[in-house]
Amino acid sequence: MRDDHLTPLMSRSNDRNGLLDLLRFSAAMMVTAYHLLYRGAREGGYLDHSFGATGDAITLGYLGVNMFFMISGFVIIWSASGRDWYAFSVSRLARLYPAHLVAMTITFLVMAWWAQPPFITDSSQWLANLTMLAPLFGESFMDGAYWSIVIELIFYFWVAAGLFSGVLPRHTEIAVTVWMALIVVNNLFVGSRPVELVFLTEYGAYFALGAMVWRMSSLGASPLRLFLAGLALVMTFHAAEIQRLDFLARLGEGSSPADVALANGFIVAVFVLAATLGRHVRAGPWILALGGISYPLYLLHQNAGYILINFAAPTIGKWSAAALAIILSLAVSWWIYRHVEPAGRKIIRAVFLPAARFLPRTVKRYPAPAE
Repeated sequence: MRDDHLTPLMSRSNDRNGLLDLLRFSAAMMVTAYHLLYRGAREGGYLDHSFGATGDAITLGYLGVNMFFMISGFVIIWSASGRDWYAFSVSRLARLYPAHLVAMTITFLVMAWWAQPPFITDSSQWLANLTMLAPLFGESFMDGAYWSIVIELIFYFWVAAGLFSGVLPRHTEIAVTVWMALIVVNNLFVGSRPVELVFLTEYGAYFALGAMVWRMSSLGASPLRLFLAGLALVMTFHAAEIQRLDFLARLGEGSSPADVALANGFIVAVFVLAATLGRHVRAGPWILALGGISYPLYLLHQNAGYILINFAAPTIGKWSAAALAIILSLAVSWWIYRHVEPAGRKIIRAVFLPAARFLPRTVKRYPAPAE
């Protein structure tokens, strides 16, 4: 089937994938549990209390971030197939920035109130984090989880560039072929840090796998798509092993190569099942809410959660404090999803969309794709 005949396919595939919303929430909870019950007590002196065997049982919870990258590859290529570069860029800004602004500011206020190492902040750090690219201005992220948002932003930049040039969506397979070649060469032979940062070679296989699953589910499983998906799958195992070695170097402990490979295979299998079967699961209000709160939860839970546990544990015990941190993180995330994000999207679209008439466009008419 020719890739330029997208309109009828898009009209059939624009239904929300309910399983991916549930998977987003599951990934966010994986990362939340990993940080609050394991990493906080193992690295950096973030938590005053260890959670023992329970924390040890979720040492691979960081793979939830890799799950986010696969979901993003699927959903973003889906979304890009129905927008031009400017509408896509505005939609991404409207999706990411309101929650980032509010969650980052809440974290700043909590850290400013606590004001004890390692949670020290100032207005310069807050101002730098307004850009979502704080390290470019010599400041650290307000919360350690923000590094992966920068990875997402770089991915969005390349997708927008592909839309602007006309490479996407018609020549998606060519773009992914070039990308996978860069990933293989840099990861296995060159090891260039600038190439890794600019072209996302460390985590790119997860995005590429998600993109190919979308293309196959919407356009069919051609030999090239199957090859690219298979190559991306293999490289996810390489990326997971590099992560394992990094954690071993930083923490002095880590899971076995077999355990990491098994866990990586599991999250890939769960993603593929959700991506291919999820169109048959109706995304009701509660599923949409769970998917919706996953992003603000990811932004909000870590440093503020550490501080809340340290503050409350001496009074109510560490387990009750951890439960309280998770419950409050979920509640504030729901408030951001329900009230902050809709208002923020309206403001951003009102500010940026009128400029579209003055900019070069690559698509004159497009349906409203998935967010």
